[in-house]
Amino acid sequence: MPRESRPARPVPLGPLTPPDWLVRSLKPQSAPIPWAAVARASVAMALPLALGILAGQPSYGALASMGALSGVIGDTADAYRMRIFNIAVPQLFGALGVTLGSLVFGHGWVAVGAVTFVALVSGMMSTIGAVASVSGLLLLLNCVVGAGLPMPGQWWLAPLLMTGGGLLVLTLALLAWPLRSGVPERAAVAASYRSVAALLDAAGTDAYDEARAAVTASLNQSYDLVLARRTRDHGRNPELVRLVAQLNALTPIIEAAPAADQAARHACVRLPPEVPVAVRALADAVERGETPRTDPAEA
Repeated sequence: MPRESRPARPVPLGPLTPPDWLVRSLKPQSAPIPWAAVARASVAMALPLALGILAGQPSYGALASMGALSGVIGDTADAYRMRIFNIAVPQLFGALGVTLGSLVFGHGWVAVGAVTFVALVSGMMSTIGAVASVSGLLLLLNCVVGAGLPMPGQWWLAPLLMTGGGLLVLTLALLAWPLRSGVPERAAVAASYRSVAALLDAAGTDAYDEARAAVTASLNQSYDLVLARRTRDHGRNPELVRLVAQLNALTPIIEAAPAADQAARHACVRLPPEVPVAVRALADAVERGETPRTDPAEA
């Protein structure tokens, strides 16, 4: 008689460990609270509603506060020129959305078709870029609001009130521009220098990979900020040229950091503490708008 085959024993599997890059990507990153943006959002969204209630027109105040909320969504840029672009452009699409929605309000299947078409356009816009994505979101959101709720007054009143709320956010965001022109760009470049100094401090330790990722993120933000302003400045701006040169000067240090890390791990040769201290001194000079006398590559 044939013997019955015994079922194979299950092979125990060890714990699955995700790769380091995935852990770093999913790990929550702590970020400083933008208190200035928090204050702007509080004033811009509460003030129109309070004025509307005092005037006996709470619906007007609510629409203006909704426009302010749309402006707060785009208030994410550090550079003042980028704040204009990030806030004003989505605001225009939001006004267009509520206009289209209010025009088809109460028209049954016509409203359904219009909202569907706007949703298609919004989805296509979201693939263009960050500002276009926010613009498409506000276009669709405000179109749904306009098509589903009755708007007070004439057809033009709701988009006018919402645009006014967004312009209030933009005005508050640009108040300090005459006094702080160029400060966000210098602060971003200085932050890149400090992240490189932290990378040199972390050479030979387990924190090196995390510091390396922080340097990459800081450089990306600095280049985006400086180059975005440079493309909008007509002529040659000496300050922007200097900031780009200061960012480029970090490249030799970043390229030498892996060698310093390997030397600290295998040969127990660590960098002198004066090296990251010198880089931090350069960061302070950049933030003050001074021209450093020491070449970062020589530091």
